[in-house]
Amino acid sequence: MDFWLSIGSDLPREVFRKLLYNMICEVLVLELNIYEAEVKDWSDTQHLSIGCTYFSISINLDDEEEYTERYRKLNLETYGVNTNVNISIQFISRTFDIGWLKFLEFIGKLLRLNEQDLVVEDDSSNPLLKRIKGSLFINNNLDEHRIWYMTKENLELLNYPYEEEDFLKTSEVEE
Repeated sequence: MDFWLSIGSDLPREVFRKLLYNMICEVLVLELNIYEAEVKDWSDTQHLSIGCTYFSISINLDDEEEYTERYRKLNLETYGVNTNVNISIQFISRTFDIGWLKFLEFIGKLLRLNEQDLVVEDDSSNPLLKRIKGSLFINNNLDEHRIWYMTKENLELLNYPYEEEDFLKTSEVEE
């Protein structure tokens, strides 16, 4: 299952890379301590790849400025978020239930890192959640396939206040 996380960050790329890696390790600390998970970092200064039992994360921290700017404008026009770092997440199907919860914990850490914009997408036409100017919005217009993993109980793992919004209705009003 493929997901995308786009965030805004003013941190230098190398600092950001180390911060993301440490956040993943913090989220998986219990699993790491009892050897249920392994985190591998195949990184250099241009690329960050983190793999664990539940998902893999890939970030090209050295994207060409033109590429980054194109996606920044696309996210701004489409979702109203101003982001400059694109992260690809691929969940392992057999461990998705646990991986999704760990991913929500990770997103919660990112939300507390700074007040910049953020958007989480899957393969549907509307994002699952987005933060704009410090306010977090959760899409409450979800199909049956996605509603089971966006429950209020699961969203508590964000440890961040949010409002529910119908993203489909919002996008129709903007048109």
